[in-house]
Amino acid sequence: MLQEYELFVDSFQFACKNFKGNADNKALAQTMGFESNKEYNEIMFLREITHTVNALNDMGDIVRLYSKNPETAKNRLANLLSEKDLDSV
Repeated sequence: MLQEYELFVDSFQFACKNFKGNADNKALAQTMGFESNKEYNEIMFLREITHTVNALNDMGDIVRLYSKNPETAKNRLANLLSEKDLDSV
């Protein structure tokens, strides 16, 4: 869980640095068909952090499920970890 949180922090810092109030991508945003540079920055920010936010939500669900059904929680954790292994390949 701590490793996933560290990945989230890295992703969040990257998103803040590159997409919060950044005016450098105005031409790119226009070329890609965004209505504004602000819209482009918002979408790219969310795109950057969504994967780690989803992983943290999945882990939270597993922790809540554990007290009610440890075997199911164990299986979901194994699935989550196997997906992480596939992502690193």
